[in-house]
Amino acid sequence: TLPLPQAVTLTALLSLLAIAAPAAPRGPEEVVFTGWLRVEDRDVEDLVLVVEVADRCLYAEVLPSGRFTISVPAGAQARLAFIKPGHLTKEIEIDTRHSAPNAKAARANRTVKFDVVLEPEEKRPGRLYDGPVGSLGFHKGTGTTKVRHTLNVVAAPKPAGR
Repeated sequence: TLPLPQAVTLTALLSLLAIAAPAAPRGPEEVVFTGWLRVEDRDVEDLVLVVEVADRCLYAEVLPSGRFTISVPAGAQARLAFIKPGHLTKEIEIDTRHSAPNAKAARANRTVKFDVVLEPEEKRPGRLYDGPVGSLGFHKGTGTTKVRHTLNVVAAPKPAGR
């Protein structure tokens, strides 16, 4: 143990360092994505929204209005799957790795809003999307939102035995 005068001096010095040291820039610990699901019949009661982050699934509720909100940890990648009977399933990739490179981007990217439109299978019989239909991410350096759409539709595989 240090003698009392040295302990007080050490405590005072550490306190001054803590006050004088610039705070490290901190971004949000999570990015909140708010979306609206659009379907022709406006019925979303039978819709399932699956949110996969790493090796776990996150909870996501879809309100009767079609609105949903999910939180993705900053620096993580996620995949959203929108599944509704009688409609083509859509998947979206989300990447929050560059969402907070500076204070301005961190503030702007706390909440990201977007829409998802599900198409009835009858409009594209025997078809499905060839992978994710889009991605939401952030540009490295600026943190500005980056959106990509890829609506490649392919023939659905035929069931075995046919």
